[in-house]
Amino acid sequence: WLRVQRLDHAAIGVRDLRISQRWLAGVLGMVPFRGDDPHFSDSELAMVRNGAAFLALLRLPDGEQPLEGSRSQRGHVAFRVSNDEFEGFRASLPRLLKTHRVHDAQSVDVEEQDYGIQRSLFFRDPDGNEIEVTTWDSALPEETDEAEFLREALLLDVRSPEEFAEAALPKSMLVPHETLLDASAGGVDRVLAAVDGDRGAPIAVYCRAGVRSAAAMQVLQAQGFTNVQNWVNIERILVTFGKPYE
Repeated sequence: WLRVQRLDHAAIGVRDLRISQRWLAGVLGMVPFRGDDPHFSDSELAMVRNGAAFLALLRLPDGEQPLEGSRSQRGHVAFRVSNDEFEGFRASLPRLLKTHRVHDAQSVDVEEQDYGIQRSLFFRDPDGNEIEVTTWDSALPEETDEAEFLREALLLDVRSPEEFAEAALPKSMLVPHETLLDASAGGVDRVLAAVDGDRGAPIAVYCRAGVRSAAAMQVLQAQGFTNVQNWVNIERILVTFGKPYE
């Protein structure tokens, strides 16, 4: 069986790449991704992102219409947010749609649906593509906020290579703390590459007792990383997931 980590990206057809990029930035806070890379940006394609959510904008051929959305052709793209983020966005969305309206024919209507454990807001971009912003009562049954953070985070081990060889968490990344403290050692660049340049990505940094990870966290925060947490050591991470530390 294929083990999927997450949905990589969704793609929508748009008439004007720059207009759509500006609208998505204004309404959904999406920023360009690898805009200088010809593999990801040309006259027919632009990539944007917000956190781990990526959207590929594909320029529609002349005369071709975009999908009409889930009410007709069943096609739309959905972005998941926390409950608190949903409430704030719900309150500001009507104003955002009016502020960033591109043309008079563009709908600024918002449809809200309550599915019991899930709530969603539906609205349209300048080309009529339907966008959904959704939230669930909980990310996973019985999962704590801490476990949810760890599940999404880069697990950044800042111990020594020798310690890492003795015991390491699956999917963790070793960047010894001295390579972060020394600006010329490239440690910060390695972390930035691991999160695809997103300084807002969740990062759980840890060592053996929390001292080196605290120093590493301060360095990353000084470099503009905004979602770094000091998780002290491997034991604390495993206990959060309800697993024994051996």
